[in-house]
This record gives sequence, C-alpha cells and structure tokens, in this order.
Amino acid sequence: MKAELDCLECSLRQALRAARMAGDDPQMHRKVMDAVAADIPTMDLNDSPAVLSLGLYRYAREFSGNPDPYKNIKKEQNAMALALEPELDKLVAESDTPLLTAIRLAAAGNIIDLGVMHTHEIDPRLAIKEAMETTPAIDHSDRFIRSLESCEDLLYLLDNAGEIVFDKPLIKELQKQTRVTAVVKAGPIINDACLEDAEQVGLTDFCEVIDNGGAFVGSPLKLIPPSFRERMEAADVILGKGQGNYETVDEFDGDVYLLLKIKCEVIARHCGVPMGESIFLSTRARQEKR
Repeated sequence: MKAELDCLECSLRQALRAARMAGDDPQMHRKVMDAVAADIPTMDLNDSPAVLSLGLYRYAREFSGNPDPYKNIKKEQNAMALALEPELDKLVAESDTPLLTAIRLAAAGNIIDLGVMHTHEIDPRLAIKEAMETTPAIDHSDRFIRSLESCEDLLYLLDNAGEIVFDKPLIKELQKQTRVTAVVKAGPIINDACLEDAEQVGLTDFCEVIDNGGAFVGSPLKLIPPSFRERMEAADVILGKGQGNYETVDEFDGDVYLLLKIKCEVIARHCGVPMGESIFLSTRARQEKR
C-alpha cells in the first residue's frame, strides 16, 4: 500500500503523541516535531504509511533517551486483556462455529491500538459485543476456510500487546487444522507485541513464536531481513493482524489474509470500507476482482 498526502499530516500528529509518551519535556517534544517536519519534503509517497512513520518513533526514542516508551502500558494492556480471556474462551467454546467466532474476536482485539487511539478511547467489551453482532464489511472467511484445507504451515503476523490475548483463541482453533507460527517484532515499536509480551500472556506456552527481524510497523517487504522474507515465502497461508500489516504485506505474492478494524481514512479509501468497520480480506480475492 502506498501512502497519501494525509499520511504526512498524520506523521506530525503521531510524532507529538509518541514524544509525549516518551517523556514530559516540552522541549523534547518540539525537537521530535521539528525533526519529523524536516523529513516531510523527502518522504516518498510510494512507501507505505507504516514505513513513513518509522522515523518519528526513532526520534522519540533518541531525543527522550527512552528506548521503549510504551513498555509499561503494554504490560497494562496485556493484563487488561488477560482478565477478559475466560470470556473469550467461553464464547468460542459455546459457539456453533468456533473458528468464525474466534476470527471475530481476533478482529475485536484490533481496537487496542495506541498508534491511532488513546487509552481512554479503548473499550474492549464493547468491541467484543459489536464483533459478535456484526459481520465484517469485507468477509472472505469462506475462502480462508478453503485455504486451510490444504494448509500445512500458517504464519500469523501479530499486531499489538493486549490484542494478542484476543488472538489466542483463533490460534488454538487454527492449530486443530494446521501448524501455526506467530510473529512478533524483534524490538519495541509503539505498543506492538514483542517476545516478552507473548510470554506474559502465555502465547509461547502452546505456539511457536518468532520475530520478523526488526522494530518495524508491520513487516515492510523492503526492510525485513532475507531470512524472514524466506519464511513468509515458505508459508502456505499468511494471516496479518492490524493496519500496519495491511499497509506492508497487502502486495505480498502469497495466500494472504488481513484482519483488522479500519481506524484511518486513508486505509478506508484504499479498501473501500467506511471508518470503524472490520474486514477479513483475502488479497488474492481482491486481485482477482480487479
């Protein structure tokens, strides 16, 4: 996915938010904003929004001296989500279609996104209720089920801390049909899940967890190391969670599914879905339609 002019404006908003998360010094906030503003003339709109945002998070870390500004809040999000896990498991266990229910709950978890939302804006129980009562605006779950019939190796690209608890029921359902490998980030970036988050929520107890080789937003195809690119190519199916993965792997030549809630006007326009809706998109189905 390519960026748009709106992404340049958004970069400044994200820069201020990231700087404030990294520390309380207004002078540091201004330095981060100035550095990002100076980069805007050279930002290439052929890159994805996720790639354009990497610089602002680097500036926030460097100018604040805080290597992981979201560390504490990630632990809080994990704990918050773990408190809901019995409810998630119960919904799946009592469902006539447990895999579809698990998919909807995983989509509900995608609301936990501090890249575009504040903590007070996040209501996971409301997200669960809405997910159980509505169908995704784009729903390629039937095609996904068919893909699973021949799948022996599924790569599950995780998104945020906290959200990964909502992914656990889906991963367990998928493991009934195929091998699943979950993917975290190799270093801290926003509130994205790293290995310590996967360990905190117990994901590593039953699923292989690897990293994508960097502190990336999503998995930018031109930035990930060759070893992870090869791992993606070896997978029969890739399931990517969240907007970062939508922005960076939507053009990958594979059997890719993207599960997310639309929280950005640029992505809404790109996929033709209103803001606030959820989608479960097969990139091959979209390509065939075009």
